[in-house]
Amino acid sequence: MVVFDTSVIIDVLRQRKSALDLLASYSKKETIAITAISKYEILRGTKERNLNLVSQLFTQFVIYDFDDSSIEEAVKAYKKLKDKGKMTNELDLLIEGIATANNETLITKDRDFLNFENPRIIIL
Repeated sequence: MVVFDTSVIIDVLRQRKSALDLLASYSKKETIAITAISKYEILRGTKERNLNLVSQLFTQFVIYDFDDSSIEEAVKAYKKLKDKGKMTNELDLLIEGIATANNETLITKDRDFLNFENPRIIIL
């Protein structure tokens, strides 16, 4: 399984060919997950008229929650980044913590994830 970050799902919703191809490619070989944080980020920016479309898309994914092990991983990442002076968006910390706690590869377009120096993060 892999975790798609918010940036990838937004491109899927915008019907960007590269994102649709990525979704199709991964869907053929494994299950795709997103985080509850990404679900929140997407829903807060979704117009009322598009909620059904977005809800249908979410049914295709496993949705990882922000649980105790995710909190522990996010805190570890926070402390490492703080010590290095490379702080990042709080929601990105939570997403990375969820992916790490679930031992998943995170696929994103968000270059801020470079700060994590995590080999299980793929930046497109």
